Amino acid sequence: MSKARTIRFTDQLDSMVDEYTDKNGLKVNQLVNIAVKKFISERNTIKLEPIEASDSAWEKGIKKSFKKHRKAMDELA
Repeated sequence: MSKARTIRFTDQLDSMVDEYTDKNGLKVNQLVNIAVKKFISERNTIKLEPIEASDSAWEKGIKKSFKKHRKAMDELA
């Protein structure tokens, strides 16, 4: 048994959905079912790449974080 649901797409995503369904001969409901099933059943992780401790980007990021969140850091200390 299926259940009716309402979804809203942004304008940009809506046009992409229309284009995709037209090219692939799908209905929007079919596309949404396929996409949701795939999203839920597959692992959704972000793969992070470690950076070297000597990397200047690391140092800049740390300094920026401390500067931006100085009050919070002081309260934690």
